[in-house]
Amino acid sequence: MVNLDEAKRAILADWEAKRDELNTLIAAIRRELGLTSADQQRTEATPPPPSTSSNAISIPDLIRPGDLFGMTQVEAIQVFLQRTNKQSATLQEIAAALYRGKATDTLLEGDRLRNLSSVLSKNAETFFPVARGRWGLSEWYPNKSKVRKRGNGGEGGGEKSAPAGAEPPASLGKETDEK
Repeated sequence: MVNLDEAKRAILADWEAKRDELNTLIAAIRRELGLTSADQQRTEATPPPPSTSSNAISIPDLIRPGDLFGMTQVEAIQVFLQRTNKQSATLQEIAAALYRGKATDTLLEGDRLRNLSSVLSKNAETFFPVARGRWGLSEWYPNKSKVRKRGNGGEGGGEKSAPAGAEPPASLGKETDEK
């Protein structure tokens, strides 16, 4: 029984340390944003959004301050996702990792979060949209990325072209003849 109590105490101490670290980060962000205690009470009264994953990523366990300093966003996101042990991440988790690792000077929110989504979308060779707002590395999904590339190549996206000498599918030729 003593070992079980010791294990519980160790787990409790670990979670309390994580909570304290998170509270410190939250306080720093509030100071940067100039939020008042009234804003804090409003935020605390709002329930958190439902999580799409039962295994939320612990940013402090994966990224130390300065880990991503000097990297481009694409490089930093790739490093972060590699550290998640093949677990997809939300845009918010990615933004928090970039901020903690000092790849960005400010926490990305609002329009900047949409811009981050665009950065991920434009780098389809590296990143893959697993679900709405969740991203992983394309290398984790080899079959999915192959299907996706074929779909982009034939629809005028301009990214992929047919091999030299290849003829268009028969259905494309028929559509052109009918018009």
